[in-house]
Amino acid sequence: MAGLSQSRTIESQSSVKAPIKRSPYAPLATIVAVVASLFISLGNLAGASAHQPVTLTAASSDREKSPILLDGTVSFAVYATMKKSKETRYLRFNHKPGDRLDLQYLIPDEPAMKKITTRNLPKVLLIDPMGNEEEIKPKERTYFYEPYGRKGYFYLSRISTSALEGMYTVAITSKRASSVVIAVGVKEIPGDVLEFGVGSERCPLKISGEVEISPTRAGQLIGMSETGAKLCASTNGWGYRVGKRDGEDFPVTKDFRPDRVTVAIDSGIIKEILIG
Repeated sequence: MAGLSQSRTIESQSSVKAPIKRSPYAPLATIVAVVASLFISLGNLAGASAHQPVTLTAASSDREKSPILLDGTVSFAVYATMKKSKETRYLRFNHKPGDRLDLQYLIPDEPAMKKITTRNLPKVLLIDPMGNEEEIKPKERTYFYEPYGRKGYFYLSRISTSALEGMYTVAITSKRASSVVIAVGVKEIPGDVLEFGVGSERCPLKISGEVEISPTRAGQLIGMSETGAKLCASTNGWGYRVGKRDGEDFPVTKDFRPDRVTVAIDSGIIKEILIG
């Protein structure tokens, strides 16, 4: 049996960023002023929701490169802008057993979007973990003012139902130049997004027939949350195991597997990776 300290280890560097950074403590006077301001404005904020923003770039036209919201119950506002017809943007999100699926289809309160007739609005498909497709058709145009961004939107359709376990996909296809917002989840707590590509804390794109994980590709998991790293490894077809958590070594087998990563976790964040 061996711990995480064996060879071919990739360690975190001081320049590695954690997924969520918190600001330093503010002076007491500032805190008091902010709290007072919140109490004064509480009535105006009642019922408002602050969705965390995610923007779908051109890379999201490839389903396998689209971002994954790790917890579909956490509130996110996903923005997609298509410059011409027949452009598609993908979004993915995960649900656990017993979760509720909450999804809204909106358009911004902008002159160009308000002029688009219902039949020319982007087509939105919801694909469940079993591969079943459901078109989210516009059923309303209800105005909604979002106070945090100080911008108006129109609800076109809203869904709230029991979720299946696994990954859902949303496919947005334009019929002309247009912008849409897909709101996912209702819990106003910090959420985690798994993004794909090259660079720190981005999940490497899957390589077909990969038999040995390179240190560079494995190293991209450093700084990810434990949930994100595990999903990234699964997406790539890598073996994944935990060798150390918060300073405690776990027993692991000595067999060497070049397609497996063994991780060290500190406070829920990947700090060290061993290939094999």
